[in-house]
Formats: sequence, structure tokens, C-alpha cells
Amino acid sequence: MDLFFYTNIIRNIIAKFFQDGIWVIAFFYLLNKTFESEKLIQVSKKITIVIFAFLLLYSILVSI
Repeated sequence: MDLFFYTNIIRNIIAKFFQDGIWVIAFFYLLNKTFESEKLIQVSKKITIVIFAFLLLYSILVSI
């Protein structure tokens, strides 16, 4: 029973992370295609990493 419980929690964390993360990827992809700038690309990479870290933490906290 515990194995099913932990598997379900991990599945929920992964699903929530990727469902919300695809919007972050799409936003910065379209932003970088619209305004092509090397500085914007570098800033977008850093912001994306920070957002993904918060999103992973959020996904874990919501699923538990």
C-alpha cells in the first residue's frame, strides 16, 4: 500500500511540474523569437531556471 501511495505522489509531482512548466517554456520561446537579442536570451535562461526551481518546490508542496 505504501508503494502505491509514494508512486502516486511522485506521479502527481511530475505531472504538475510538466503541466505548468510547458507554459514557461512556451512563453520564453515566443519572447525570444519575437525580440531576438543575445542579452534577452541570457536573461531568459536565468529566469527560467529560477522559475523552474520555484515550480518544482510548488509541485512538491501541493502534492504532499
